[in-house]
Amino acid sequence: MKILQPAWVHHDEKAIFSIDIHPGGEKFATGGQGNDSGRVVIWNMAPVISEEAEKNKQIPRMLCQMDNHLACVNCVRWSGSGTMLASCADDKLIMIWKKTAGGGSAFGSAKTAEHWRCIATLRGHSGDVLDLAWSPQDQYIASSSVDNTVIIWDAKEFPSILQVMKGHTGLVKGVAWDPVGKFVASQSDDKTLKIWKTSNFSLFKTVTEPFEECGGTTHILRLSWSPDGQYLVSAHAMNGGGPTAQIIERDGWKCDKDFVGHRKAVTCVRFHNAILQRMAPKTNKSQQYCCLAVGSRDKSLSVWLTALQRPLVVIHDLFQDSILDLSWSHNGYILLACSGDGHVACLQFSAEELGTPLSEEDRNSLYQRMYGKNITVDLNGQSGKDSLIENAELLNVSQSKLTAPTLIPQQLPPIPSQLPTVSSIPQPLPQSTVLKSSTSQETQRPILKQIETKTADGKRRITPMFIPLNDEAEVPTAGTGQFSSSSASKSSIMTVETRPEPPTPSTSKANGIDIDIEALTAQTAKLDSRLKKVTKIPPPVRATIPPDPEKPSTQHSPERTSITIHPVVSGKATPIQGPSVKALGDYRIQVVNGAVKTGYGPLCRVTVNLLSLPRPDKKLWDTVIGSPVSSFAVSKKYVLLASMDGSIRFLDILNGSPVLPVMSMTSPVIHSTFSSDCRLGAILTENCTLRVWDLNEQSIFLNGSCQDIMGTSFATLLHVSDQGVPFIILSNGSSFTYSKKLESWLITNSMDPIMRHGLMTTKVGAVARNLKAFPLTTVQSFSNFQPLNARSFLDNPNVAWQFEAMLVFVENQIKIAETINSPTEMKHWYLMLGYQLAQHGTETKIRQVLDGLLGSPFHSGSDSSILGIPKHTLLEEILSQLRLQPKWQRIYMEYSDQLKRRPQSQSSIDDVVMKPLGDGQIEKLKPLNLELLADET
Repeated sequence: MKILQPAWVHHDEKAIFSIDIHPGGEKFATGGQGNDSGRVVIWNMAPVISEEAEKNKQIPRMLCQMDNHLACVNCVRWSGSGTMLASCADDKLIMIWKKTAGGGSAFGSAKTAEHWRCIATLRGHSGDVLDLAWSPQDQYIASSSVDNTVIIWDAKEFPSILQVMKGHTGLVKGVAWDPVGKFVASQSDDKTLKIWKTSNFSLFKTVTEPFEECGGTTHILRLSWSPDGQYLVSAHAMNGGGPTAQIIERDGWKCDKDFVGHRKAVTCVRFHNAILQRMAPKTNKSQQYCCLAVGSRDKSLSVWLTALQRPLVVIHDLFQDSILDLSWSHNGYILLACSGDGHVACLQFSAEELGTPLSEEDRNSLYQRMYGKNITVDLNGQSGKDSLIENAELLNVSQSKLTAPTLIPQQLPPIPSQLPTVSSIPQPLPQSTVLKSSTSQETQRPILKQIETKTADGKRRITPMFIPLNDEAEVPTAGTGQFSSSSASKSSIMTVETRPEPPTPSTSKANGIDIDIEALTAQTAKLDSRLKKVTKIPPPVRATIPPDPEKPSTQHSPERTSITIHPVVSGKATPIQGPSVKALGDYRIQVVNGAVKTGYGPLCRVTVNLLSLPRPDKKLWDTVIGSPVSSFAVSKKYVLLASMDGSIRFLDILNGSPVLPVMSMTSPVIHSTFSSDCRLGAILTENCTLRVWDLNEQSIFLNGSCQDIMGTSFATLLHVSDQGVPFIILSNGSSFTYSKKLESWLITNSMDPIMRHGLMTTKVGAVARNLKAFPLTTVQSFSNFQPLNARSFLDNPNVAWQFEAMLVFVENQIKIAETINSPTEMKHWYLMLGYQLAQHGTETKIRQVLDGLLGSPFHSGSDSSILGIPKHTLLEEILSQLRLQPKWQRIYMEYSDQLKRRPQSQSSIDDVVMKPLGDGQIEKLKPLNLELLADET
């Protein structure tokens, strides 16, 4: 790496606020303060990077200088094509510059090598304009101002304004365009970052948490999208009192990672324009990543690669003032930075340091894989362009874009009743482990305390003391990013010194749901050392088989043959170590093995306290158990206790009295849970026995075994729905549900290529782990399968198989949702089926699906609905997708017409068939009946 600081690049010793490299790389522009006005200067890049060119007086250094702005220029940005340059200033104006072929110079400029003139002046802001961003393909340009607004300008028809986006309550200091073109992001002094949809330029998401401690200490807040569109990195954020550059993931808009290390506020961040690739040093496999530069008020600059956990380089005291802007060359390894002290620095990297840019073809293939569109040619926008619209009703929707359906809205409405949800699985963090949750009751309670247990060797183990559940709780999946994180826990911690204890699995259990946190994240996230564990699986059984006397034996043959038999187990049960506490609503249950010493052996003590006011922590009851408890579950009515001797106890949560007699299993229980309505209790034992009891009827509901699905894995999660449908997630990422009617296990997640492709390419919206509302989606989201490598997709350009695979996947999803009685998800997958058919379907397949839902005009009412949803409603959902594709307009009109006529004809026939008739009326109504049938025919 080389650092160059050309002294001749300056604005007469005035501050330079912005810098941007031309897409061609042969020039760059600077914007800032002039002698008595705002100044924009276009410089030649060759003298900066070449000493010979710098000494050659025939090569111009300054190409053009424009002093048209009446006040300081805050930002300059080249268009993607490089034909236009946009500048904004404190004079409330935005100027669009274009190179002219004729002679003469710009107004107010000296004789220059190039001639640029202002082709448009954009007036719309009522205050200083601070930042600019061109959209992909140069269709629009976004500007942000101190007037608290962001304006979208039509770059094809300057100075036309498309939208004025209002929502910020402070100065908007930064704006960035999603490289995919779907969103615009803006950051303001009001301590928020807002994401706007480009489809109608409405507010889509507001991010506040990382900026709550920030102050208005920077002149600008230049944020940046990664070139693959997966990450948005903001400027000035705070974490634990220290300045950071916040990472916001596109998947769920999570904010659990950031870039740390700068001592003062981050002013600007800028991603390299290319997706980079290189061979990984250890595995020698091709890896793809992005490169980011971060500038700060502490006068230092850092460069990060997303493939590394530490910065690639950090340069301190690069300038005498704050770094105000950064710019990467599009196809090279040059980084330019400018400062408030009026100087510019150039950093030259090598291909060995940064990597090789992904080719345009591979990049477009990656966009096609990730977003279903080509970044240069929007295939969806071109489809059906030349089709003739035959029906006037379809004219209004002919320009509408076909979009994939979304199952889960971005913000779920509050659900008043308590529903079972999977507790949040915290990401292991370098400094501390954060366990956050909220109760599903109407009045939420704060997290009280955690117990931190220190063993003799100095290691720590944190036991959560109060983790209530929420129906809308989001569970962050194990991320694959390599960013460093500095999130810190804000929970109060109580420390307890204990004697050394054997390692035990760390689990989080509440509201009848048992989650092995470490088992679910062991293969997909890097665990903190104190959270790592080795799952204990019973040793294999060795069996000895005597030799066959009829077969001749050789001299070296052993007398007996030994083979190894691996028993099929679902896991290893271990006694709970130390005090284990669960909280649900107003109740807190504590289990302590070995709490009471007797002459017959130690006893386990179970205590239930009431947390509600006015007497918090009032003890309701306690009891003792003769065998150590290995698993327990809690519901609003009952407590389930499972011991190492295989015994199971159901107790009333109000008084501790037994609900059922003590029952015994052939092996200890490893998982226990309740349904959300407290009616069903379920357990899973070591030897794969699965049982579900109906506590209201006090009878067995389901008795089965999961040996067929276990193999060499072990169970990490058990859940049972209100309808008695069990779900099991295995350590290898596979998941299954059991159909009592079919007496078989149904596959909900596996390494099957069709299922991997289907789950990776269908978007269901925001990640919401809600097992009651979305059981299938929630279970399928728990997977430690690594995401598909973009390189593997690029290596196989043949994508003809994708629609066939997607159709198989979607139709199977419909059948699973129907079997587990999930009408909401079934309706969603019918909508997804319509989306896939509208895009890639054939007329034969479309008619087959529509005919199945339309049914015969003489069908009975019993088969006219699925899970309570009328088939005609599902038919309308599919037709709503087909109507957006002009090539299917005739099919849409045909079936829409049949659907409109169907209810009247059907009701008339039903009246004739079902209405009680007298003897004198039969002959009179027969002709009417025949006439109706003829009409239908």
